[in-house]
Amino acid sequence: MLCMSYLLSIEMYPPVFVSKPEPMTLFVGKQAVLQCSLTGSSPMEVVWHKDNIAITSEGNYVIKSEKNKYSLHIKSLELTDQGVYLCKASNSVGTATFTTELTVIRKPSFVRTFEPTSAAVNDPLKLECQVDEDTGVTVTWTRDGKKVHLSMDCKISFEDKVAVLEIPKSKLKDSGKYVCTATNEAGSSSCEAVVTVQGKNLKNCTMLVKKRDENNIEMECHMTGSAPIKVTWSKDHKDIRSGGNYKISCVENTAHLTILKADKGDTGKYFCHASNDMGKDSCSTDISVKGILKPGAAKPETPAAAPTKKLDNLFFIEEPKSMHVTESKNIKVESRNI
Repeated sequence: MLCMSYLLSIEMYPPVFVSKPEPMTLFVGKQAVLQCSLTGSSPMEVVWHKDNIAITSEGNYVIKSEKNKYSLHIKSLELTDQGVYLCKASNSVGTATFTTELTVIRKPSFVRTFEPTSAAVNDPLKLECQVDEDTGVTVTWTRDGKKVHLSMDCKISFEDKVAVLEIPKSKLKDSGKYVCTATNEAGSSSCEAVVTVQGKNLKNCTMLVKKRDENNIEMECHMTGSAPIKVTWSKDHKDIRSGGNYKISCVENTAHLTILKADKGDTGKYFCHASNDMGKDSCSTDISVKGILKPGAAKPETPAAAPTKKLDNLFFIEEPKSMHVTESKNIKVESRNI
């Protein structure tokens, strides 16, 4: 009997990684998948480590393998999942490893907020706050629940984790509750404060009565306060409108009422009414037109004991009596006549 023996030789190959994950940055709450592909002879053992600690397929971790693909799944990322991950593959003839880094980003939190503040009308207003994270962060501002947009009247910026809202010239309508919200894929945080814009009271309101030119009398009322200031005129409590023998104008904070070709019918009590968003007030004066002197007519003599003002041969006007009317505690008005 002939006996023969054969030596069967099987060549073995060590593991080699043909693909591996790059370092990644993900947000808290998201899923992470670390996947690699291997070549090499079976049987092959693949294990995962984080910061040199072995990972098992349980809890937040799931380890999968399919043919030559191996993966580690982290279901819902937490800050503690950040670190260096190592994958080690080995068989009877060799070992291969790779490492990759996982960075986990949390939602932004405010490390500095803005406080309740106040400003006067037309003064600059600036709100500033800071967050501890700016990766993938967007910042929005609202006032009383309505989004505040970037415009010529409102500057908004977010740089180096600092959010700024700036109003160069504040208005009364800029008052309200401001909320700054910083958001990324991990979540959002907000800070808020109330802003009050205060108007400037009307003050130093002064009425002047003077001759403008022949046959005309001009009353001038000057006041200071927050714009817009509304000014109206009345005579004996009846509104005066521009037209006829009345001419009304207003330049900045000075209002003018001109009586054209004044006569005795223009005698009466004249009021200048001023108002803004902070309140209202008025000042008044009595004007009495005695008559018109014709050219060349003699001027009536003025008693020495009680001199009156002369208006260049045109009108005789009684010394006006000033009356101060106050409708708001916020405003002080004084009437002066010359």
